[in-house]
Amino acid sequence: MEEAFIKYIQSQKLFQKNHRILVGVSGGLDSVTLCELLHTAGYTFAIAHCNFGLRGSESDADDIFVESLAQNYKVPHFKKFFDTEKVAGEQGISIQMAARELRFEWFEELRTKNNFDFTAIATHHDDNIETFFINLLRGTGLKGLTGIEPKNHPIVRPLLFASRNEILKYARSSGYTWREDSSNENTKYLRNKLRAEVIPVLKKTSETFEQIFHDNFQNLDQAHRFIEDVLNNTINEIKSEENGITSMNLKHLRTNSNAGFILFHILNPYGFNRNQIEQISNAVFRNHPGKQFFSGNYQLTVDRDKAFISGIETLRKGSAQLPGRATVIEQPLKISTSVFNAGEYEMEKDANTAQLDYDKLKFPLLLRFPKKGDRFVPLGMKGSKLLSDYFIDEKIPQNKKSQIPVVESAGEIVWVFGMRISDRFKITSETKTVYVIQQINE
Repeated sequence: MEEAFIKYIQSQKLFQKNHRILVGVSGGLDSVTLCELLHTAGYTFAIAHCNFGLRGSESDADDIFVESLAQNYKVPHFKKFFDTEKVAGEQGISIQMAARELRFEWFEELRTKNNFDFTAIATHHDDNIETFFINLLRGTGLKGLTGIEPKNHPIVRPLLFASRNEILKYARSSGYTWREDSSNENTKYLRNKLRAEVIPVLKKTSETFEQIFHDNFQNLDQAHRFIEDVLNNTINEIKSEENGITSMNLKHLRTNSNAGFILFHILNPYGFNRNQIEQISNAVFRNHPGKQFFSGNYQLTVDRDKAFISGIETLRKGSAQLPGRATVIEQPLKISTSVFNAGEYEMEKDANTAQLDYDKLKFPLLLRFPKKGDRFVPLGMKGSKLLSDYFIDEKIPQNKKSQIPVVESAGEIVWVFGMRISDRFKITSETKTVYVIQQINE
């Protein structure tokens, strides 16, 4: 076991002799064995123990045991109590999930504060097999079946090579003690149910059960890496980034026989769930331009031959009032307003400047972003037009339409930023005072 332990650390390049290791220790068989092997091999380590307050006096006894373990090894010892049930209730998550998050957050805090190089967790081969079945039962992609990674910086798992039986055999032969966690016997938890009732039956079907799964993990990992390479190359041909906006070439996507699979892997990182992605796929393949979809932080807009993904910025939700005097507005855009005597004013040709008849305006004006049903009278026209139709005529991409600000007076649009003012507010020979709005580009 000791030779296999060192060989595994070296072959997986987990850490070196000069590295300082923080070890998560519950007091159970696996974590105590990890400490014993690190101590025997001469590695420098410290012990961190979490008391989740879930088993009363049993948890307190674990505390005492782990502290004595650290004293025996003469290594630094850290411990912390968590009110896990309270945290789970406040965050609306399971107690198991809360315990996991609390543990790893604290481990990382300890590691960085005390200059440890890695945090070691006593995950072993049987844990890996259990995780495979958990992921399979809950639904997963290929990645979820490839097994737990031995190294995911700063977390390392030096016991992944060993089965639970091998660890138990080593512990008994070495003569050290450990604590038994009574909650491990509770089969209401899926992992415990798999461990106690399902996997023992499967092991009876094959004498080489553990080795078969070891080989399966390697094969699945190789398949996953190969597919990832091909997938990434395909995604790079379809997806591009410019000025913080992701665009997808729908012509290219529609010709790919694995378009649904590709679309999922493009959109899932942006927070779109499977149901949303199916709806997006329908819009893409049935050619429904103008359709918009929202995840927590992103907006996707389907155009004719492209789709655009952009962040949902507070900027687009902002608004500001513009007074009838000279001023500078900082949010949601930086703009200046000025007032001039018409006889002394020279007209400018600048797309970022609106020059309006002051007396036709009703102040304060409202700077905002487009909303459904907006209409205005473009300069040179007599009748009003839907702003959305105007954008189509001007060939504005779908992803840009909601990002072009407008200014309104008493509910009527007087200027579409950078494009055109309303004919009703233009300067004429009758104009006495000119009101100027100018976007400031820094």
